[in-house]
Amino acid sequence: MLQIDKQAGAPYYVQIYEYFRCEIEQGRLTAGVRLPSVRELAERIQVSKMTVEKAYRQLAAEGYILRHHKARYEVTYLERAVSHKLTVVNPGQAQWQKKTYLYDFGSGDMDMEGFPLGLWRKYMNRVLADPVYLAACDDEQGVPALRAALSKYIYETRGVQARPEHIVIAAGTTALLRILTTILKAEYSEIAVENPGFRLGREVFRSAGYTIFPVSVERGILDIDALQHSRAQVLYISPSHQFPTGAVMMADVRHRLIAWIKERKGIIIEDDYDSELRYYGRPVPALQGLDGGEHVVYMGSLSKILPFFVRVSYMVLPARLWRVYQEHISLFRQGASVPEQCVLATYISTGELNRQVRRLRKSYQVKGNQLEGLLRRAFGDAVHVRPVVSGVYCHVHIRSSRSTRELVEAAAQQGCRVLPVQLFYETPAVEDKREFLLSFTKIPASRLFDAVQALYQAWNERGNNHV
Repeated sequence: MLQIDKQAGAPYYVQIYEYFRCEIEQGRLTAGVRLPSVRELAERIQVSKMTVEKAYRQLAAEGYILRHHKARYEVTYLERAVSHKLTVVNPGQAQWQKKTYLYDFGSGDMDMEGFPLGLWRKYMNRVLADPVYLAACDDEQGVPALRAALSKYIYETRGVQARPEHIVIAAGTTALLRILTTILKAEYSEIAVENPGFRLGREVFRSAGYTIFPVSVERGILDIDALQHSRAQVLYISPSHQFPTGAVMMADVRHRLIAWIKERKGIIIEDDYDSELRYYGRPVPALQGLDGGEHVVYMGSLSKILPFFVRVSYMVLPARLWRVYQEHISLFRQGASVPEQCVLATYISTGELNRQVRRLRKSYQVKGNQLEGLLRRAFGDAVHVRPVVSGVYCHVHIRSSRSTRELVEAAAQQGCRVLPVQLFYETPAVEDKREFLLSFTKIPASRLFDAVQALYQAWNERGNNHV
């Protein structure tokens, strides 16, 4: 319980600020919880409303709480970080506790700041108040209203041709891939994957008994010649924004791939995981539209544009694979929350998702440019930063005498989580290139400077002590 110590030397607003910051960081106040109104708290602890407002504004500036128009402040999602140094786990300490970081450059989760939780809650309350409608939405393939909304949405935004009955909903990309491993198994046993590429995706196929054939991606270009010399009839790629290089597949390569897959009578799995977040130029049409939907499974994920708690991904199956899916549908269970699917259907059909995407594009473009500038100013010619033209990561190459592993450990000691690009190779690269992906979504704009300074303290080799 908050109590003001009038004998302490700290100003009242600082005591209020520190109390709520501690409650949020320790997880006692969680995302979505509304703080007492300024008037209510001021009367309760016997201070002025200006004092409370000053404390709340500081919390909001640092990303702990969100301010809503004519409504109380709300706790935002926060990667728990109880101190500026990582806690060393003692032998007697609980081992199940999740490791936390002060600055999470590794997370691609959506920035919760500004997300209309109140509106989402309103839609959810409406769904839960109608149990008859909710029961009617129970469908193993996904809520029909959501599949209809997605069919229209992906055609308008990505040029994807998708009948609602050919769309399958699941709780995340890996759940969709597990379905694919089952319905493709009768015809195919080998899959080609990008190298580097989405590691978890290839591991799902490996665990299902598929032979993995890595296809090199050099300077963002897929090695088509190597692919043609392989026996693979299935290819898993992210052509609109290759992960982790960030490259966009060129038009001639796309046409060559479509010709190759038709000749092989195979399947391309197109992972379009963050296509909405393109900041310059026109969006690149999906590969599925070029094929007409005959040989391409289109997979979409809303994880980069919706909060972490909405676990909904989807795929569009070609007609022949949809028929195979129907034959095996008894093997699959719908893991995505039905109420969440219903809310998402409304969120899309009312245009709220489009409005949110526009807001995120504007916000992320600013944050991406800010992170680029801070990194260049801090490290100078010791770092090469690729411009952020889409997605939520800065691709960074650091010149250092230390290995990638040592740099990761040094960053962790300063409270920074970073993703080394070498994690995404099928086999470790011979040359240690010291390349990293640095995300800006989970770090509030007001704390990016401090985050880069912490990273600089970890990686600096010149003896300077400031950015």
